Amino acid sequence: MNFFRTVVYYLIYPICRLAFFLVHPVFHVSGRENIPDGPYILCCNHSSGSDPFWVIFAVRPKKVFRYLAKIEFARTPVVNVLMRAFGVIFVDRGHHDTAAMDKARADIRGGDQMMIFPEGTRVKPGREVKAKCGAIVLASECGVPILPMYLTKDKKLFRPIRAVIGKPYDPIPAGETRTREEMKVLAAELMDEIYRLGETVCA
Repeated sequence: MNFFRTVVYYLIYPICRLAFFLVHPVFHVSGRENIPDGPYILCCNHSSGSDPFWVIFAVRPKKVFRYLAKIEFARTPVVNVLMRAFGVIFVDRGHHDTAAMDKARADIRGGDQMMIFPEGTRVKPGREVKAKCGAIVLASECGVPILPMYLTKDKKLFRPIRAVIGKPYDPIPAGETRTREEMKVLAAELMDEIYRLGETVCA
């Protein structure tokens, strides 16, 4: 556990929670009983820059998640420092960033929870993108479950925000391997499961 990161998390968390709840005072969460005790990879749909905060508010972890983010964020000095303090691992998506993936594997195996948005970018309502395979690969290599979660896409001011946490599952049975094409299918199935959780919100 990174002591500095944990201290920063506990200092900043109540301030962020108050600020976000002033503009979205109604926040419904279901499925908290599905959260595993040990390390896992949380995968959620992604439509807004505020999503990492809502994920944390929904799960209420005892320490801040590790979180994969595109390296473009690191090019702003202040943002770079703050995001690294909160445990962000920057990934160069244009290249095979083995260093970032090695860091992610080490942190998960060390007991950290990881937050990954499989879509890899913000997806506005009405749009679709193909899911990336990173979460499937990491879960398989590290032997940890994936925890699917759906988060309200339309976050207009003062509208309710809803989070639905699904049941954790192992995308690939222990000891088995999959081809790259099979990984893509599993990633697509993960996103299907996430959006199925969203259907319970609209039901």
